Amino acid sequence: MVGRILIVSAICALFLIGTMPSLAQSRDKAPVAEADRDVSSRAIKAHMAFLADDLMEGREAGTVGEARSALYIATQFESLGLEPAGEKDSYMQAVPLRSAQLDLPDFEFSIQTDGQTQSFENGGDVAVSSSFASTDLSAAGDIVFAGHGIIAPELGIDDYRGLDVSGKVVAVIGGPPSFLPSEEAAHFGSSNQKRLMAEAQGAIGLIIIWTPALEKRYPFDLWKTRFASWNMTWTDPAGAPNIVAPKIALRAFVRGEATEAIFKGAPMTAAEAIAKSEAGLVKGFPSKASVKLSLQTRHDDTRQSRNVAALLPGSDPALSDEIVVLTAHYDHVGICAPDEEDKICNGALDNAFGTALMLNVARAVAAQEKPPARSILFLAVGAEEKGLLGSDYFAAFPTVPRNQIIANINLDGGAPFFDFSDVIAFGAEQSQMGEQLQSAISEIGLTLAPDPFPAQGIFTRSDQYSFVKRGIPALFLYNGFTDMNGQNKGQAIWDWLFAEHYHEPSDDLSLPIDYAVSAKFSNVFRLLTLEVANAPSRPLWYEDSVFGKRYAPEEPKAERRR
Repeated sequence: MVGRILIVSAICALFLIGTMPSLAQSRDKAPVAEADRDVSSRAIKAHMAFLADDLMEGREAGTVGEARSALYIATQFESLGLEPAGEKDSYMQAVPLRSAQLDLPDFEFSIQTDGQTQSFENGGDVAVSSSFASTDLSAAGDIVFAGHGIIAPELGIDDYRGLDVSGKVVAVIGGPPSFLPSEEAAHFGSSNQKRLMAEAQGAIGLIIIWTPALEKRYPFDLWKTRFASWNMTWTDPAGAPNIVAPKIALRAFVRGEATEAIFKGAPMTAAEAIAKSEAGLVKGFPSKASVKLSLQTRHDDTRQSRNVAALLPGSDPALSDEIVVLTAHYDHVGICAPDEEDKICNGALDNAFGTALMLNVARAVAAQEKPPARSILFLAVGAEEKGLLGSDYFAAFPTVPRNQIIANINLDGGAPFFDFSDVIAFGAEQSQMGEQLQSAISEIGLTLAPDPFPAQGIFTRSDQYSFVKRGIPALFLYNGFTDMNGQNKGQAIWDWLFAEHYHEPSDDLSLPIDYAVSAKFSNVFRLLTLEVANAPSRPLWYEDSVFGKRYAPEEPKAERRR
């Protein structure tokens, strides 16, 4: 089987080399000629045909299918003459994983109020996942309600003011607060950030209260479908698992009767607290309830994912040490429907598409007569679907000096079904990269569109966030929703994709993908890359960006253009 993969990979590599445009067709920032658009269309189609084939078995992290895909990507980088930028003079960076699976029968979760105890089954009104820290976990404590659970001095918010949560379990309203700007709301509303803030106050547990808004985004009943699966995190070189807020031992999501039990005898009901939280801040208080949790978890430390990294050195002696990182995750969710005739989630759009576009940009930029001023790192990351693990591991243990990374551009999915007249860039309001994108796409008559669904907090939900948390400005590109006639054609397609095909076997090559439109979007990716790589100075966070203030407090900032 592996031999067959190598043969197919070699054939694809020869195809791409044989159809590579002349140097004159791909100079610097020149718009792509019609001949190169045709080459790009065929190259993207070829890459997707390989990565989304059933032979890859859905490219789940830690599987043979993911490993085959990584090998394919590495051979493509090598065929382009890019330098290996992984470990030990290779294109690969191993990402060691800890997998954790619940022992479903051995579970207990109970809430005590006024001498009465209510027990809840996992997946009913309570959802608790496996533990990366312990195979035998027991935790208990009094509950304190802390509003949204946010501490953000830069926004004037401290939900813990006046509350003593040391050694206790904190209950908070889940999800992004609707009264904050979308990207800040997504950051402070994330479960991991709420755990970190609770841990900083001395808590030993965090209970997240499910709301109607969260239910629309992710139905609570889906939790039970994940309990039999293996959760994953990366482990460091010493073998220790990466756990966000490790002192938060008790982690749970609750709804319905479990939420009502927490608020029994409180100054307000659970429904009143949720309603107030939708309008603004809601003041916390000590609950009259306490909670106990015990569970068993199986651990497996034998699996690993891979990042695939290749470097194009810059041409300017003064700027070549600075690195622009391009990312796309190549993993997906594997054999996702074992009882169905079509068992494999091929992940054609999520994210063979983004990986194919990145490989095409690598082809075009590597063919330039003169490389860009700054160096470019092409980074295909694994295990994104397990929680951004590949990109987070790279950001924690980069194979290039971290202080030389000046920007990240990420691609994750797309809707290449119609010709678009605008481009969406999640994070464009946070740094000068938004201005750079506007400059780049104006050359080909496109405009920059605002975030079409700010409530979903997309900026914190893909691999660019791993770089943002290390203080590196980043953008997440998506093709726009407006067609060439000025009509919003994309919103309905987005809704259809997520309702019918997201993480389903139907996300495959039978979808009506327009490869010419894909090539156009690839050119957007290319032009932005060159804009950032050739700019006189590196992009800066805006002075009022929450992400810049929090993650790059000592770095210079830019004044926002009004």
